[in-house]
Parts: sequence; C-alpha cells; structure tokens
Amino acid sequence: MQTSSENPSDHDELSGFEGWLARSLYRFDCPTPHSLGEYALDLLAPEERTSVAGHVTECELCQAELSTFREFLSLPTTMPESLVHRVRRVLATPFVSSRGLAYSGLRGSDDSARVYQAPGVTITVAPGARSGSLIGLVVVAAIPAEQLEGRPVGLVPRIGERSEVQLDDFGNFEIQHLTPGLYALEINLPDDLVVVEDLRVD
Repeated sequence: MQTSSENPSDHDELSGFEGWLARSLYRFDCPTPHSLGEYALDLLAPEERTSVAGHVTECELCQAELSTFREFLSLPTTMPESLVHRVRRVLATPFVSSRGLAYSGLRGSDDSARVYQAPGVTITVAPGARSGSLIGLVVVAAIPAEQLEGRPVGLVPRIGERSEVQLDDFGNFEIQHLTPGLYALEINLPDDLVVVEDLRVD
C-alpha cells in the first residue's frame, strides 16, 4: 500500500504564507495612529469621529493605543530655559560725549573710539593694537562689571563666519583676525541682547 508523505518544502511554504497573511491582516481595519491622535485631540470630522469611536469601543488594541496617547497629552509640558526665558533684542545707538569720557576705561583705546548706548548699557569700541582687531568695554548700570565676566560677545559680518569672545571681569573684550567690513556687534546680557548694527571695522 502506498502512503503519502508531506513534503517539508510544502510545509515551509504554507507556514510562510500564513505568516505573511497574518502580518498583512494584522489590524487591517484599525484606524491609523494619525487618525487615533486626531480623535484624541477632537480634530476629526463628525462622521469620521463616529466611525473611529465605534471601532475603539470594540478593539482592545486601539483602546490601549488611545490610552497611551492620552496619558502622553496629560503630561506637563516643560520648555527648555533657553526658550522660556527669551531675551529681548535691543538696538544700541551712537552716543556723542565730551572728549575723554567716551572711552574712559577702555584698554588701549585712542581717539577713534566710538560709544553706543542702550537703556542702562554703554558700549565703547575702538581698533585694537593689532591690525584686524577690535577692543571694547561694556558697562551695565545695574550689573557690576565682575558679574558680566563670561558673557558672550559676538561679531557678525555681512558675509562670513561669526566671531565670538567673552567679557572679562572688567567688562572688556577683544576680537581679533577680522577682515574690513560692516559687522553687527551682539552683547548677550542676562535679560537683553544688545546689538550695535552697521559697525565698521577697517
């Protein structure tokens, strides 16, 4: 009597097909995660919302997914300090003073020093001792000079890369290796970003 035996390759092929079918049909009638998210946020049109609600009441997987999404929405939102505490941008304007007062205290300055003012802030700049350098002094009425140590000072050219240094404990700074042109000088203070626009460096 002849008996039939199962071909191993046929079994493997059948198992592979069943696996593919299961993957293909897995949650085939479930709303997309995007639709569930819009459902949780009450953004769906009335008809679609009714359809999703009817499905969710019968689908444990979608119920779990919706519950997870709602738990995420209920978490308190914390913003990075850099976004929460945004500094305001304040423009400094040229200031004309008596000779000597304009650049008093600025290391290495000469008659070419220029003074700019913003509310409570005085910025004095002048060419440095080296060619292509700029020195400056920042005085803030409400903040002692030593507390300004380490505050960033940026010089932004019209074309090219930004240069950045830090204030010392007297409020001085020096930026070197500059090419002639117009720059924007940015003094990053605790509450304000004080900007000197169209600062010419020769």
